[in-house]
Amino acid sequence: FGSVSTVAWNGYEVKTIGDAFMVAFENTCDAVSFSLSVQEGLVEAVWPVGLLQLDHCSYNDDGPWCGLRVRIGVHCGEVDAQLNSLTGRYDYFGNTVNKTARMEGACIGGAVAVTPEVMDELREREEVDVLDAVVISMGSTKFKGIEQHVRPFLLLPLSLLDRRTFIESQLLLSREDRRIKVQQ
Repeated sequence: FGSVSTVAWNGYEVKTIGDAFMVAFENTCDAVSFSLSVQEGLVEAVWPVGLLQLDHCSYNDDGPWCGLRVRIGVHCGEVDAQLNSLTGRYDYFGNTVNKTARMEGACIGGAVAVTPEVMDELREREEVDVLDAVVISMGSTKFKGIEQHVRPFLLLPLSLLDRRTFIESQLLLSREDRRIKVQQ
């Protein structure tokens, strides 16, 4: 996660799954704050020169990009926690984990995708305004393994607001792609 520590946000790296990380947090605000900090930290990270020469990894007209464009998904709720006898650490299973994975998959690289439950939790705690992030609606979406449509949101740190036009254009393209698939 670059210079961003999960411990500083009361987080716990559960495991890696391919190139993804599963991280659990004590509360929703810490999870979202950590995620926004990761996006900011990725811009500040020192990346190999060869990587920065790639179109999608360099600072360009699409906004402040420097390095990889990482997707982050956040959801909150009850999980089935099971102690892994080999590692001595807890692993998490269930619908909350599934929905979190779907948020990550739907996210646009460089932003943080959150569920309505996350936004509700932040609003209840009156913590939405302290996040220093812009909120972009992703519209209603149907996800594999989730019965009802979900209306997720993208969060973008205010410090990376130059990314907004690019993020919104990618969001429109993904909506159009979903519309075409439904019509087929």
